[in-house]
Amino acid sequence: MSRSRKSIARSLLLGFLFSAFVTVAAMLLIAAALVYLRFGDRTLTMLNQILKLAAVVLGVCVAVPRGGERGLVTGVVIALLYSAAGYGMYLALGGGSFAVGNMLGEMLTGSAAGAVTGAVRANLPARGRFKAKSKA
Repeated sequence: MSRSRKSIARSLLLGFLFSAFVTVAAMLLIAAALVYLRFGDRTLTMLNQILKLAAVVLGVCVAVPRGGERGLVTGVVIALLYSAAGYGMYLALGGGSFAVGNMLGEMLTGSAAGAVTGAVRANLPARGRFKAKSKA
């Protein structure tokens, strides 16, 4: 069953927007926790990386249903869009100068997580609305 370009674009957009929403919500929680718990820079960096990977994984889960199509490609595209947008926002908000190595690392890490998640989701058996009754 082939999907239309419109439905593919829609699922990519939904996955990307969900990833962005998860990131903003989690960053607000981390900022609130930072006020009370006084994280160190190392802990904050680790939480940030975990958050980015979790956002990509959840976004791909929204975009690729169980038993869906093109999970690997969808996962990679969402991860690349998310990484590029996130790094662009970081630079736009005065986070520092552009470093090719950092950007490449972000994109490769996100792409790997997105590809694996998409491939796994696409290869899981699709859930039916109702379970089939056994004839025992």
